[in-house]
Amino acid sequence: MTKVVMLGISGLDADLLRVYGPSLPDMRRLLLHSPFLEMRSCFPPEPLPAWASIYSGLHPANHGILTGSDTSCEYSVSSRAHHANDGNEYAAYAEDVSHLETFWSAASRAGKRVCVLNPLLAMPAEQVNGIVQAQPLTGAEVKRAGVTSAPSTRKLETFCNELQARTLQQASMALDLFHREPWDLFFVQLDTLDSAQHFLWRYSDPGDPTYPGRNGYASRILEFYRLFDEITGRFRRSLADDNVLLVVSGHGHGRRCAHRLHINEWLRGQGLLVARERLQDVLPRLARRLPGRRAVRRSLVSIDRSASAAQLVELAGTSPFGGIALNREVLARRGESYQRARAALLQKLLQLRVKGYPVIKWARTREELYEGAFTTRYPDIVFELRSDFGVASDLFTPLVTPDGAHRLISGGHTAQGVLLMEHVPDRFDIREGITEPTVMDVAPTVLQLLGLAAGKHDGASLVSPQQVTQLI
Repeated sequence: MTKVVMLGISGLDADLLRVYGPSLPDMRRLLLHSPFLEMRSCFPPEPLPAWASIYSGLHPANHGILTGSDTSCEYSVSSRAHHANDGNEYAAYAEDVSHLETFWSAASRAGKRVCVLNPLLAMPAEQVNGIVQAQPLTGAEVKRAGVTSAPSTRKLETFCNELQARTLQQASMALDLFHREPWDLFFVQLDTLDSAQHFLWRYSDPGDPTYPGRNGYASRILEFYRLFDEITGRFRRSLADDNVLLVVSGHGHGRRCAHRLHINEWLRGQGLLVARERLQDVLPRLARRLPGRRAVRRSLVSIDRSASAAQLVELAGTSPFGGIALNREVLARRGESYQRARAALLQKLLQLRVKGYPVIKWARTREELYEGAFTTRYPDIVFELRSDFGVASDLFTPLVTPDGAHRLISGGHTAQGVLLMEHVPDRFDIREGITEPTVMDVAPTVLQLLGLAAGKHDGASLVSPQQVTQLI
C-alpha cells in the first residue's frame, strides 16, 4: 500500500530552483523525476489562503480564508474573520478553519496513521489517528502570515542565524518523528524560507532598485536553498520502497514591487470616491496665512464612505493583488445599476496606463474568479497589477510613487508555487491534459495515492489508477 511523505516549504520558488539547480543535488534529481514543477496558487497568493487550499482541496471562495490582512470596508460584505470576537483574529480564524476537512483528517478518519507537523492553520488542535503538532498563531502572526518584523541591516546576520537554527530544529524534530513508525501519511511544513526571501532579496538581485552592490549577503538566499536541499535529501534517503515524496509550496517568491499605484486616488479622479475633509486638510491652507506653521500631509485624509461609490481593498498589503469594493447604496442614489457600474469600472480599470503602458495584468468580477459559499468575501472587482507595482490607498498624491518600504521588505509572494513528485507507483498514471496543477489539486492527489475516495474538492487528483484490461 502506498504511503505519502510530503514536505511543505513555504516560499519555495520554481524559478530559483531552476537558477540554483546545479547547487541543489537532491532538488535537481526531483526536478528530473517529477512530472510537474510549477503549481498555480490561489488568489491572492498569500500563505493563509494558499495553504488552506492545499489542505482542503478548496479554493478560497469555498474555504473562506482570503488573507491575513483586514480587507474589510464598511459597505462591502467581508470576512467575519476580521471582525468576529471583538477583533480577536486568532479566534475568528479558528472558527473559520474548524469547518474544513483537511487531507490528513480524511486519511485519519479512513484509518490511516498520520503525522502532521507545523501546519499553518491547524487551529484548534485536531484529534487524529496519529499526531498533529501545530504551533498556535497569535492574532498578529495570523495577520503577518509568517513574515517576522523587518530586521535592520545591523541585525541581519542574527536574523539569518536564527532562521537557520529554527529550520534545523524543525527538520530535526520532523526526522525524529518520521523514523518512529511507518506512517501512512507524513506531512511537515517548514516556514522559514519565505521570511528569509522577504528580507534578503535585494542583496542577491542586481536588478533590484535597492541592490547595495557587492555585499556579504549576496549568497544568503542560495545558502537557505542549500539548507532545504539538504533536508529534502535526508528525507529522500530515508524513504521506504512504498513511499511517494511530494515537495510543495503554496506560492512562489520574487522581487517585491518597487512602486505604489494609488488606486483610491485614481477612483477619486473618476468621481467614484469622495474624501472627507478633516482638520489635517484645513491646516495646509491655514499655514499659507500663518507663517511658521508646519503643514500636515494630505495623505491623512479619510474617505467619506457614505458618499463614495467605490474604494480599494488591499488583499495582500502593498502587492500586485487587490480589489475594488462598490457601494450599492451610493450607486442606487445616483440612479446607476450595480451591474452596469461594475462593468464600466472594470473596463476603465483595464485601460489604466502609466507612462503609456498597461499597468493591469488582469481584472475581472469576483464571480468570474471563483464561485462558492464565500464569494462575497471578495471585493466586487479583483485584479492583479504588473509585478513592479503594488496597490496603495493614499489620496491627494501622484498616481504612482516609490514604495518606501521596499528597502526593508524587498521580496514578495508570486502566483506560482511548486509541486514536485517522486516515486509515484507504476500502477498510477499521471492525468492527461494537465498544463498546470493548482493548489486545489494537492489534497485529492494525496488521497488518491493513499487509495482513498476524494471528497468534495474544487481541484482534482493529478494521478489516476491504471485501468486493467482483462484478456478473454
